[in-house]
Amino acid sequence: MKVWDRYEGVEVELPDKVEPGRYQVRTRCTLNGHADLHPGDILWSDGNNKCLFAGDRVTRTFRAVADGRAGRSQDPTIDDAVEAVVAQAASPTATQSLPSPIMPAQLEDHVALLDVERLVDGAMDAGHLQDISRSPRMDMRYDVELQSVSRAKRLAPDALTTLASRSQDWSRRSLTGIVPKRVKSLVSEDELAIYENIVYARLIDRVLAILNGRVASLGGLLARCNDAQLLSQAQQLDHRLRDDICELWGRSFADNPDAAARVRGTLDQLIRLREGVRVLQHAGLYTRVPQHLGVPSSLKSTNILQHDARYRHLAPIWIAAHANINATARTPSQAFETAKALGERYASYVALLARHALSASKMFVRANAQTAAGFGPWTVHLSSEIGGCRVELREQGQVKDGLRLVAAWHGHRTWASQRDDHQVFFCHGSSTEGDPDGEVNVLNPLQFYVVERVRLVIERWILKRVLSAFPFRVAPVPAQLQGAICATAGDGVAAHGHGIEFFKPLELGVQREMEAVIDRATANEETKTKLRQSLRLVCELGTCRVCGHANRATNFRGSAQGFAALCAACGARSTLKRSNNQPVHAEFLTQEGPRPFEEVGCRQITIDW
Repeated sequence: MKVWDRYEGVEVELPDKVEPGRYQVRTRCTLNGHADLHPGDILWSDGNNKCLFAGDRVTRTFRAVADGRAGRSQDPTIDDAVEAVVAQAASPTATQSLPSPIMPAQLEDHVALLDVERLVDGAMDAGHLQDISRSPRMDMRYDVELQSVSRAKRLAPDALTTLASRSQDWSRRSLTGIVPKRVKSLVSEDELAIYENIVYARLIDRVLAILNGRVASLGGLLARCNDAQLLSQAQQLDHRLRDDICELWGRSFADNPDAAARVRGTLDQLIRLREGVRVLQHAGLYTRVPQHLGVPSSLKSTNILQHDARYRHLAPIWIAAHANINATARTPSQAFETAKALGERYASYVALLARHALSASKMFVRANAQTAAGFGPWTVHLSSEIGGCRVELREQGQVKDGLRLVAAWHGHRTWASQRDDHQVFFCHGSSTEGDPDGEVNVLNPLQFYVVERVRLVIERWILKRVLSAFPFRVAPVPAQLQGAICATAGDGVAAHGHGIEFFKPLELGVQREMEAVIDRATANEETKTKLRQSLRLVCELGTCRVCGHANRATNFRGSAQGFAALCAACGARSTLKRSNNQPVHAEFLTQEGPRPFEEVGCRQITIDW
């Protein structure tokens, strides 16, 4: 079965192990008998292990990701943050200004204690759970054992029958009968594995799982709040990077001065509560209930659970702890639609990042801050597509080139492993390691450098597209026009055979004079158009991508082998070096020279090809 691999941008045969969200179907088909897919639809998991299609005899399975549930993750805070940001972007006010893509204010909802946490905290403070652990309810269980007469206290119902048939248990025979040596007796044992105690043990497991997840989630949220404070005070950061990031979180949860204190207070309370539950897990009743015994999520109503002064507190905690499970107990069709909706939501988030990148870049003239910008003779258009978005370079309405931004759900890749014109972004990373250098393309609202990374991708792609054509040559050019251009431009252009070679920005007055020379020429319109485009492109190279200052000939040294430019406003340097049979190297640095991504963001770019 042929499918489109979204991560690689090629058509492949669907593998036996299917990664949810990675492939787009090429023909109409039905997944597992319930999900109708049309050409171009993304193949998401429906929560089942199997991945079967009508008419396809190959047995395939979905690869398990995150916690195994379709479209969910181990950190729902990220999912909720993406949902909040996308909802803001879809609101009517978003047409005036783009919402911040980092740390939405709705994360405040995650700081308050959950119902189950409040109930457990109350039961622990009152000592109910500790009392159950120390002195639980129990039943009396009688086990049948063959014991010596001296140890037997209660005979089994069939003790005499068994004794009569087993001569080896006789001590001796007398005139009056048999004197037994061993008898079948009943031995009493305390039975702790009653229904209510199993409920208690499995409730401890469930509560501990919830608390572990919440501690990890709030710990990450607190780390982000602390990072925000550190970034705002970091002296090593480029001031432009710090200003851009601070402007984004100025409309976010992280900007609230009390946010970190509230998160820390809730986190400390949850850690204390978790330690108390762990004590119950390692002593008392929990250790005496077999681990394999379980109960359904819907409790039975028993007298003990209803009326016992201690056990009656278990049912409310159980209901609160399993409320999320019951709410997400979905049919395969619902699970598929949920996963699809989450994927579409993240695709909208990636498109929002691209809009922010176009708006923030100093390289572009923003004709439309939402979806379009200008770059020399080209226009840069942003358009949505299934599972992501596409940045296109257009010239006179015709698409010259495109950059596809793919929104993926769960994974881990580096920038170096991807094509310049095909970038995959993941909402959730499959690696637990940090990424201070921005080398991994996992982007979500809990990261502060998301716009910087997307802006770096877009600018690198466009710059490579432009620099690969340097010096800009147009041929053939009529001899009269060739001479007029060389006489007008001076050392900014040079004759190259029967054509013209542009390698240096011109002063504004000289540029206008050259445009007039081209307009008056008798050359055909195609040649004139190419000359105007090359002139505008070489002048665009003089625009500083760090501060946007238009540097002209005095700050730009260029030749057919490359160029070196120094921004008169901010001191940023850019160079291009090319030689025969050698890789081309381009470098764009700030005034301070080479610095790590975490200090300068997208303001430093190195391109080799």
